[in-house]
Amino acid sequence: MKYLFFDVDGTLLPFGRGVPDDTRAALASAQEQGNMIFLSTGRSPAEMDPRLNVISFDGGVCSGGAKAFADGKEIFSSYISSEDLAFTEALCSEHGWRLLVQCDEASWYKGDFCEMYESLLDRYVGSRLQFGNFIKTEIIPPDAKCTKLLLVTPEGDMQEARRQLCDRYDVLDNTVGIPSCFMAEVCQKNVNKGRTMKAVLDYFGADISDSIAFGDGSNDIEIIRAAGIGVAMGNACDELKGIADYVTAACDEDGIGQALRYFGVI
Repeated sequence: MKYLFFDVDGTLLPFGRGVPDDTRAALASAQEQGNMIFLSTGRSPAEMDPRLNVISFDGGVCSGGAKAFADGKEIFSSYISSEDLAFTEALCSEHGWRLLVQCDEASWYKGDFCEMYESLLDRYVGSRLQFGNFIKTEIIPPDAKCTKLLLVTPEGDMQEARRQLCDRYDVLDNTVGIPSCFMAEVCQKNVNKGRTMKAVLDYFGADISDSIAFGDGSNDIEIIRAAGIGVAMGNACDELKGIADYVTAACDEDGIGQALRYFGVI
């Protein structure tokens, strides 16, 4: 049995589109042969694209590693402290940076975060992503459990944001094709997909050597390194391709099926 972990945007979902038919067929074949399929995504459970419902997942790593699920239940969670969140909100207010706060029940934002995010996607990606439960608010609910942040800097000064946040967070390049000077994923220190994948494997009593991870972006680096086999999509960033065990075709060119066949999973 193999334990297969799949990033979402740029891996399972070509940007702006649903799961390709060849990908869906390859995953169904892998499950029919006794393998298990898991998400490995920066999205929170509340943000999932409904087009993923065509796949029956056995669990997953979500929120960039801050959450993990198996057998229909949560098996791991980690949250940003209220102190760190308050510091970040104040910093963003001071500099005019736009912030999305990813929480269990929804993702909250103030002002024009979504409008700016969509404008950047239109300009640099040429298509928009579908997210669930983005909610505009004047005040982030004080009892919200926050797992991860998305930060947009309209003036392109993300390097300054990195400088001021790096002591509290791991600030990663975004994985949706927007230039890194405008947008970043702000994650908890040392919380990542690779570490949390191990929690899923431990839950099932599985060995790391039986895992295969697929990804395309900077937030996939740790899981590609940690997995028994790390696969970079043909559309992946160069850094990920450089550390992967195998580089397959692009996500919209049967890349997942190609890799599963190459390694004898299907």
